[in-house]
Amino acid sequence: MDAIITDIHGNLEALDAVLDAIGDSQSSRIICLGDLVCYGPDSIECVRRSSDWDIVILGDWDATLLAHDPSEWNSMMNLHIEYVRREFDISEDSDFLYSTIRSYHESHNESGIDFVHGTSRGKRDWVFPEDAYDSRKLNKIAERFENVCICGHAHLNGVYRQHDSTWEFVQPEPGICYDIGIVDKTIVTVGSVGQPRDDDPRATFATRDGNFVTFHRVAYDVETTVNKIRANPNIDEMYGDRLLHGR
Repeated sequence: MDAIITDIHGNLEALDAVLDAIGDSQSSRIICLGDLVCYGPDSIECVRRSSDWDIVILGDWDATLLAHDPSEWNSMMNLHIEYVRREFDISEDSDFLYSTIRSYHESHNESGIDFVHGTSRGKRDWVFPEDAYDSRKLNKIAERFENVCICGHAHLNGVYRQHDSTWEFVQPEPGICYDIGIVDKTIVTVGSVGQPRDDDPRATFATRDGNFVTFHRVAYDVETTVNKIRANPNIDEMYGDRLLHGR
């Protein structure tokens, strides 16, 4: 069984709570779909943790630490990215941190399943629940993968099932198994460990056992993360305040 995590975003308290939950499960592998860094106060430590995982996909925030193009981000985000890059540059294990990020994969495919950060079209593409009404968009994404695409980036969990040329959205409930092999094609968005945006502050991860995916929610010490952000003048307090409400 695989444990699938994504969008950690420098939130070490959430990550460690999820890793503890994974340790209590029957999972034999950890697959991370990217975005270890930025927003939160502990990007460096989250990247250090990732060096032990089986498969890690390169997220768009991870990629920008390797090659920052300011034209791709707004001014506030550019300042934040430059701050995080400086922190990586002055770290005593800077070379290790950057080599770890460079080892991340663009994507991973096995048994007809694409593991990606955004979608099979690109790491900055996403799928949101309202896209279930946009068959043209989802059909274009589905052309790029064989059977199943499991992705992050949206910070929301969901199961999208293709029926001929139309799509059904299923809002997953924690602890329920969802069959991802019952239709021609399925898209799964895993949700976020470190910055969930579904009005639930608990961290999210998923497990996959064959054709079945189960979503999990894990409570963590949100206040500690928020207080770290508030104490850091280089991180906008908004990135902490939203954690309290899962937004």
